[in-house]
Amino acid sequence: MTSSVVPVSTESPADAAVRPFTEEAWDRIAGWRDAVEHMPFIVALADGSLPAGSFAFYLAQDAAYLREYSRIMARAAQAAPDPAAQGFLARSSVTALEVETVLHRDWLGAHAGLAAGDVAAVEPSPVTAAYTGHLHAAASGSYAETVAALLPCFWLYAHVGSVLVDLAGRRPGGLAGHPYAAWIGTYGDEAFQESTRQARRLADDAARWVSPDERGRMLRAFEISSVHEYLFFEQGLTAPTWPTPPVRA
Repeated sequence: MTSSVVPVSTESPADAAVRPFTEEAWDRIAGWRDAVEHMPFIVALADGSLPAGSFAFYLAQDAAYLREYSRIMARAAQAAPDPAAQGFLARSSVTALEVETVLHRDWLGAHAGLAAGDVAAVEPSPVTAAYTGHLHAAASGSYAETVAALLPCFWLYAHVGSVLVDLAGRRPGGLAGHPYAAWIGTYGDEAFQESTRQARRLADDAARWVSPDERGRMLRAFEISSVHEYLFFEQGLTAPTWPTPPVRA
């Protein structure tokens, strides 16, 4: 990546007011979506050439991330304006914490020798901590800003899942024998796609009742989360660690 500066949208306020929030937000991150689709981590994950150690680092960090993501969704559920939104966010919080982390623990236990307790004790990397810090900051604002910040984890993962299923399907034998078939299948399946559609509806519903300034904060939160998604995938190959003080001679 050459720059972490988020581009400023050229959308006029009049156009933005009549467009669904998710349509504007998705267009706004077109460059980041393209970058994610073609980044070395995703390409190697799709063709099965990604080293197991790189995937293990990514998956362990994803487990650490999901612990915080689950907490923030629970906070959003408390602020939800209606029972349907509250129920979806509460269920998604439980799914992130219990269902998805089982997949992480199983793979890491079988392929990286990490026991469940080891996975739970993984320290968030600087990249992971930055992403969850952004989400916690968004959650200190309005409900609308919170759901906008949470949405890329659903939407970009669903999008990447579709990309991975398509790319992996071009391999001889498709996903059969693919070393990461279980993970690709989870995020590429229809149940996750439907959850993503529900998350998008929540964001669109929330955006209908906000001021232009608040909508701008929603867009910014969505865009920054999308940049963090890119960096999160990237760390699978870079494996960033916390720095230590230099030793004085």
